[in-house]
Amino acid sequence: MAPSKSQLLTSATAALLASQGALGQQLTKPILNPEYDLGAMSQAFLPHLIAPAATSINKWPWGKLPAFCKSESIHEGFSAYDMEVYEVTFADCSQPWYMCRHNGSTMSVGGMINAFGSLPVGTRDFIRHIVVFPDFMTPGVAAHAKSGSGDLMFGHNYLDTSLWIHESGHIFDRQHGGNGDYSATSAWLNAYNSDSHLPTGYANTNQAENFAEHVILATYDNVVPGGLAGIPAPTPNRQAVQNQYTNVKNLLGNKIRKVTGATCNRQPTPLIGITSPVVCMGPDALAQDACVGTPNMKRDENGHDALIAAAEKEPGIYEPASRWTESA
Repeated sequence: MAPSKSQLLTSATAALLASQGALGQQLTKPILNPEYDLGAMSQAFLPHLIAPAATSINKWPWGKLPAFCKSESIHEGFSAYDMEVYEVTFADCSQPWYMCRHNGSTMSVGGMINAFGSLPVGTRDFIRHIVVFPDFMTPGVAAHAKSGSGDLMFGHNYLDTSLWIHESGHIFDRQHGGNGDYSATSAWLNAYNSDSHLPTGYANTNQAENFAEHVILATYDNVVPGGLAGIPAPTPNRQAVQNQYTNVKNLLGNKIRKVTGATCNRQPTPLIGITSPVVCMGPDALAQDACVGTPNMKRDENGHDALIAAAEKEPGIYEPASRWTESA
């Protein structure tokens, strides 16, 4: 008998979690009981993480797109011709962000822009591209972070604030780690070893996921009135994880706060800057004179797309969809 769709998704999620474990050693501390309810925290964030006005939303003409968006669309089994590109500027930043959306995605343009804009500007500073697909090649995936290049990708209609903050946490992890991830440094491991518990079951996956979970906690403690102490019963024991989330709060400071009057200070990654090169969607667009002056990416000898920096070729971190609520 052929496996059911639910069985396939369960198997895919199990494989995904196994691959996450390969990023680092699975942790051994006990999990808080009750653990932090990230769905409830997403709802509590909403009144306090409000996107600034988008001062401009310019949709690019069909034919060209950022090289990273093309490479990822091909990697995920989609046609680059179906990608839309939006150049978005917010009131708190004069520099635009370039967001790519597959035209079959269930996430609307407005939902994509609002979810990203609601992040504190200090968090948005470290993010380069947002890319939205209908789904990922691997079933049961909600989101994908490329921490080296500063890019975030989302499938379906995953608009949970906690998910977007968690994915941003992976970029913070790489950008604050020197030659590696901050979650592998003695500063983080000392905080981890000083606590008795982990905040969620998923934090047990490895230190990278544990750090990203604590970015949610630290942001919540900064942004929501009453902070972690104000979470209603059953209230997780924040003292059992306080060295970890306090470490994140001290590390990131105003980058994870909503500061009145704050403006952007974009942080280009060492290899790629704040956007990837603009390229042609493909030969059909080139033939229609829709991308004059832009290169048509070709595969190099290693099977990677040309014009893609080393940081973009890293495998990245996939998050299982089973953890997140699909918001309307």
